[in-house]
Formats: sequence, C-alpha cells, structure tokens
Amino acid sequence: MAEKKNKLDAVARLKLLFDDGVYTELDKDDSTGARIGYGSVCGATVYAYAEGNEEGFGAASAKKLEKIYTLAEKTGSPVVSIYDSQGVQLTDGLAVLDTCSSLLGHISRLSGVVPQISVVAGTCGGFAALCANMADICLMEKDAELFLTAPFVDAEAEEGAGSSELAKKSGLAALVCNGEESLLGKTRQLLAILPLNNLASAPVVDFEAPEYDTESCPVCITADEGSKIMLFAGLGSSATTLLATMGGNTVGVVKVAGKLDRGDSKKIARLVQFCDAFSVPVVTFVDSDGFVQSTKNDRMGGIRNASLLAHALSEATTPKVCLIFGKAVGSVYSVLCGKNAGNDMVYAWDKAVISTLPAKTAVGVFWEDRIEKDSDIDRLAAEYEKTEATAAKALEAGLVDRVISREETRSVLIETLDMLASKRVSTLSKKHGILPY
Repeated sequence: MAEKKNKLDAVARLKLLFDDGVYTELDKDDSTGARIGYGSVCGATVYAYAEGNEEGFGAASAKKLEKIYTLAEKTGSPVVSIYDSQGVQLTDGLAVLDTCSSLLGHISRLSGVVPQISVVAGTCGGFAALCANMADICLMEKDAELFLTAPFVDAEAEEGAGSSELAKKSGLAALVCNGEESLLGKTRQLLAILPLNNLASAPVVDFEAPEYDTESCPVCITADEGSKIMLFAGLGSSATTLLATMGGNTVGVVKVAGKLDRGDSKKIARLVQFCDAFSVPVVTFVDSDGFVQSTKNDRMGGIRNASLLAHALSEATTPKVCLIFGKAVGSVYSVLCGKNAGNDMVYAWDKAVISTLPAKTAVGVFWEDRIEKDSDIDRLAAEYEKTEATAAKALEAGLVDRVISREETRSVLIETLDMLASKRVSTLSKKHGILPY
C-alpha cells in the first residue's frame, strides 16, 4: 500500500482544490474519513469528494459520493473525486454492494454531461479504481497506487504493478504529478479551461501569445504561452495529446510525428471523444507516413485501436481543424485529415507531402521504368515528393482547403476556430454508435 507519511487529510485536500481554501461542507458525518462539499474553482462551482487515509471505501463513503453526483446532475457542475483508501469496507456487508452499484450508475449517467476528474492521491484499489477510471480524466500522485487486483495477492504480478508509472503507460492515468499540491494545482488548471457542462461554453481566459520561433514545433507557435496541459503522455510513441488555449479559447490538440501505434490511436480517440462531449474544438497537426507496420502491433490491438480512432473522429461533431505540417500519407491522411475525419478545414504548409503511398513505394509502382539501380530509388523518391506529392497538387485535388505559411499559422487557426464557433450539425437518429473495441 502507498506510504501514509507526509500525506494530507481530506479537509486539507479540499482546501487546496477550492479558491482561497474556502468551501461548504455537506453531510458532516464523522464516522468516515471522507468529506464532501462544494465551492468555487477559478470562479466556477465545483462539487468535490475527498478521502484521507480512511480504513476503507464503505457504504457511508459511497453515499457521500453519490450525494454530490445527484447535486451535479441537477445543477450541471463538474465533479472532482479524490481517492485514498484501502479498498471496500467489507464489514459493511451487503449494504456496500447496493450503494456501490447505485454510485456506478450516477458516474455513468453523468459521463459526457459534466466534466468528471478523479484524483488518485494515495491507494485506490478494487471498486474505487473502477470509479476513478470511469471519470473523464484521471490524475495520479507519483507515489499513489491504482489497481483492481492488489499486487500483493497476485503471485504473478509484474514488477511495478499498481504504480503510477504503469498506470501512465497503460493510459489509466492521464497525468502523473509529484506531490499533492502539484496534483491539485493541475486539477484546478484543467477546471479553469473546461466548460461547466455539455450545454455551456468553455470560459475565455486571459492569454499571452507564444514567441515565434522558426525551429519550434507547430503546437509551440500556436498554443497560448503556458496553457498546454499534456495528457496520456505515457501511451504511444508518436502522438502528443493535450488541452490548451488558442487566443484564450480552449482546444484539444493532437500532434502526430511518426508512425502511429496502437497506443497512439487509443490516446487520440480518447481525447477526441472527451472534447466532442463538451464541444471543445480539436486541432490536429500531422506529420506521418502511416500506421506502424507490425503484425505484433495488429495482434495486440493495432487494427482495433486504429478503427476506434477513425470512429471517434468521424462521429465527433465538434469543430475540427487539421494542419499537415510534414507528411500525410495513405491511411493516415484518410483517418486524420480526410473527409472521414469530418474536418471542417484542412490546411497544409507549402512543403508538406501528401500522397497515397510512401514515396519509395510510389516510385516502385509508378516510375519503375526509371529505376536502373538501387541508388536511383532515393533520388527518385525525393523527386516524387517535390513534384507529385506536393501541397499544391493536394490543393488542386481538393484534399486541402488552403496552403499556408508557418508564420501565419497561429492567426489562421485562431481565425478559423472563431469562424467555426457557431457550428451546428444534425446527425442520424440513433441511440449511439457501436465502438470497435
């Protein structure tokens, strides 16, 4: 179990969360170490539940958490749940089964209605781990634990089981912080830029434009200074997903630089679905020549997750803008940049490469008669990219809406997002799509 030294109690945690440490406590029952209350976070009402080294997650704790979910359902305000307990309190008997089942229903019903953030500050195991992972975003303290099966009862548990490091790598933890002050500070930063609910607009915040640098990545020259909150950094190797602001408005940002593996597809789909639920625009920056070509990756979920990504992007009706700053080849263009992705606007830098096939493969198919020796392939591939796979040709074919320069990228994106702010889309009548899990 996670060490208890130097850890805060429930009250101290709530004070760190709310503005000026002020909140109104509800259901002041001293029989449990858990506390619930409401107050302002960056000026907006938020409901919160916090544990503080209590013996276990019992029926009383579940009822407290259920109470703030009931209030959130009525008022449309975000919910923050701070976990730190030793699993379900079995001494409560059958009563805990009923209250826990009811609580899961509340969490599920509120999914996509109000932002739900779970904060794992200590041990979070068993049923509590289910609750934490059902939230929209799960944050962890680096020494905290998150598990469904306690590592000490599994003789075959892998090294580091239940740790924040493994939770980060698996995508369970969207963010890992060092220390509880940092953890709850990051929670406040997230709440400051998110809408209160799915019917509200995200707040417009004060911002500082980033310094322009010809060597910086496109995200760094477009997102407001100091606004970037990276999520799911441990999942995948070629995609970066984050929340940020552009011109003071909240956006979900995806940057792809390299071949997409199963983890990359999963994390992008997760961010897109979250943003779509709360009508937060998604801006995607692409430099990729395909998905990872590996039968092992396919077997371990590569095809499934790539399909999940395509489904998430196609289904999302929130404003979507794509910038091809490097390569967009084959299926990567189709999934991330094309009409399937439902992008409202697709831009490309003038040196972007857009093609149905990687250049070397295209040369072997289309220019086979020009290959006399192996050394010709690299030369012809470079020529193919400069003459046939250009942004100008993609513009002519209708694959991009406009070719823009690096210098004007930020202003063009902000102007586009402003133009799309009133976007409305009617969809086919259905209960919901069936995700390719």
